[in-house]
Amino acid sequence: MDCSNLENFFSSKSDVLKFLFHKLKKSTIEEMMFFSIYEWDKNKEKILCELSNNFPSELVIVRSSAMGEDSIQKSEAGNYLSIQNVNSSSKKQLEKSIQKVINSYHKKGNYNKNNQILIQKQSLDIITSGVIFSKSLNIGSPYYIINFDDGTNTDSVTKGEVGNIIKISRFSASVKIPLKWKKLIKSVQEIEKILGTDLLDIEFGINIHKEIIIFQVRPLTSTKSITIKNFNNHFPKLIETNKKYFSKLQKNPSLIGNRTIFSDMSDWNPAEIIGSNPNLLDYSLYDYLIMKNTWSKSREMLGYTKVKTNSLMVKFGQKPYVDVRSSFNSLIPAKIPKKLKSKLMAYYMNKIQNFPHLHDKIEFEILFSCYDPTIKNRLNELHKYNFSKEEIHQIDQLLKKFTGDLIDNFPSILNATLDAMRQLKENREKSLKSLIDVKSPSKILNTLEKLLNDCRNIGTLYFSIMARLAFVSSIILKGLEKNGNLDSKILENFMNTLQTPLSDIQHDLNSYVNGDLSRKQFLVKYGHLRPGTYDITASRYDKDKNFFNNVKYLKNEIDKISFNEFKFKKIFQKHIPFESEKFLFFIKESISQREKTKFEFTKNLSSVIELIAMLGKLYGFSREDVSNLSVDFILRNKNKNKNEIRKLWTKNILKEKNSKSLKNYLSLPPLLTHENDFDVHEHYISKPNFITSKKITADIYTIKNSKKFLDVENKIVLIENADPGYDWLFTKNISGLITKYGGVASHIAIRCAELGLPAAIGCGDILFEQLENTQKVLLDCKHHQIIILEKNTEDNYSEEKKLLKSLGYIK
Repeated sequence: MDCSNLENFFSSKSDVLKFLFHKLKKSTIEEMMFFSIYEWDKNKEKILCELSNNFPSELVIVRSSAMGEDSIQKSEAGNYLSIQNVNSSSKKQLEKSIQKVINSYHKKGNYNKNNQILIQKQSLDIITSGVIFSKSLNIGSPYYIINFDDGTNTDSVTKGEVGNIIKISRFSASVKIPLKWKKLIKSVQEIEKILGTDLLDIEFGINIHKEIIIFQVRPLTSTKSITIKNFNNHFPKLIETNKKYFSKLQKNPSLIGNRTIFSDMSDWNPAEIIGSNPNLLDYSLYDYLIMKNTWSKSREMLGYTKVKTNSLMVKFGQKPYVDVRSSFNSLIPAKIPKKLKSKLMAYYMNKIQNFPHLHDKIEFEILFSCYDPTIKNRLNELHKYNFSKEEIHQIDQLLKKFTGDLIDNFPSILNATLDAMRQLKENREKSLKSLIDVKSPSKILNTLEKLLNDCRNIGTLYFSIMARLAFVSSIILKGLEKNGNLDSKILENFMNTLQTPLSDIQHDLNSYVNGDLSRKQFLVKYGHLRPGTYDITASRYDKDKNFFNNVKYLKNEIDKISFNEFKFKKIFQKHIPFESEKFLFFIKESISQREKTKFEFTKNLSSVIELIAMLGKLYGFSREDVSNLSVDFILRNKNKNKNEIRKLWTKNILKEKNSKSLKNYLSLPPLLTHENDFDVHEHYISKPNFITSKKITADIYTIKNSKKFLDVENKIVLIENADPGYDWLFTKNISGLITKYGGVASHIAIRCAELGLPAAIGCGDILFEQLENTQKVLLDCKHHQIIILEKNTEDNYSEEKKLLKSLGYIK
């Protein structure tokens, strides 16, 4: 069927269903009758009689069927009213319901008399209902995407209240497709064949007899065509390549555990730091500085188990993941006996497999990486996994001793960290001073390498140590809060007393606004920051002339509970087995120094990125071009001459761009547990980490791939990930923050806690999709919920965005 015929065909819901009614063999459409508003006004009584005759003593559904409601150009799914469970024997009920549907047209300003009313037999015994897209929205990735709800209310489909998502590759062999969906996929393929298009979204139901019932068929209106040559050959090979890589990584005899899984939000959380689809340069810098071996070296220095493995970070397609087995091994204290390590690893892997939504909360909900006040209750779960009482007691005592040693040794660790940061600063200033007025590529490359190695060997090493100790602090504080020993508002106020780079920024911005600090003075201190710490395409603060626009920083007021250090220590004395003075020093300094060491090492990193951009300019490449190179590749070829380097860069930039254009079509879940996940995967509902106990109502402002400093005053900002470079958000007097990625002790969570800013960190794929099409929400951190108050009206005809909804934690 050609496009012109399709355009005529998708004129209304009724016309589509009528066309398909007698043609479908693998699915069915309920008995139907439809008429126009013009016909209804002219022959109301006749139509009511016909309805009673055609649907004798049955429940029917009265549905909208506007002309152009589901055209090739647009889809207005859910825009008009449908009414279920109408008694066909009652002319009064029928007439009232029909008039309500007609009124729903008028409310939207649609007075077309050719608009239709569709009456169908009410489907009975439906056990699953939903919507299936024959390709992904927007870019058209080759996946069947099923948004479904297991229940009896089919109206939840059109309203968008669908709670589960599963994606099935169009290249998947039938044997890989779950039995529950095989008949549905075959039914959709039949419809595609009849209509001659694979750009469809279809409302469906499955009854207790496993029969597929089609409620509606619409065109996908915003999906782009795939332009990659021989895509249907290349894409299946890409899937197979990733499967083989996944299988290869399962074997690692140096680690405890005979298999692994991969998470995008566990441990060092690459999704939060570099995003779910980073440029190659971003990925390689993060890998070089932290994920290759700095992460494990720092843990070994603190007394955790030494691990022999490759990088903690692994990339499938364009998406970075953490190797969970490596992570879990490295977070077991070294002094725990080998037998217990093996049993703990079996328990950890089993739990994350069974409770995947906890993968951003592994140290609070899964691992026993240190002592915390809830440890005895949490350890009781080990009884179910064949741990003896003696073994559980031994783990408890070892964790207590391990944590006590960290606290006792902290002053010397802190002094070593402060010395390291001084050395890092001294080396950096010396290196950059030698580059003044120098444009020699070889000199730039040598300085770049020196700064990068200092950043890794001094900067990120001690940052990693402080980050681990700050995590221990957070675990203990959260445990006290969870047990009810520490009031959440007192904890919020304590966090607000900490001195960090953010508190310095807020003070200096107020000084700038008041005229006590010049623009130049401010940028000398903070100019190295950028929205996207590892991203060469993002402008530094000191390179963006718009940074100071709309600076309206007003420190967020928190509930005023007088912070009494003496009472704080009393709580520690009563509820934790460590000397209170030492512990208070430990938590204050570890959390504060984590942020300060991060602030310091990012100065090196930012300088490295600028030097790479400078090299690119000398060789004739833009920042966008250079983002397609890895830092390892740049350093590996540093001794070649200018012409050789230009040729190599050109070749590899093109290669990476082509590779990325194909990989962008690969859909992957937050957790990879089996090689079949590359063919079929479900998306689960994540539970956000709520910061503060406040409740606010405000408009949503979505920041998507933006590297500009926007005016977001009094808005709740919605953003995928927010690394340290996004601290500029806190200069704009925002009302709240919601992120797709991030954990309870992540950078952005700490920032929000410092300011008493209400936030929901790490809401996951499904909830984030829901919120992207939202205008106003109530963010209720105290009761752990996000309530949608207004949906976007600008895009209310777009089925693609309206149907990706979830009940989950959004009410």
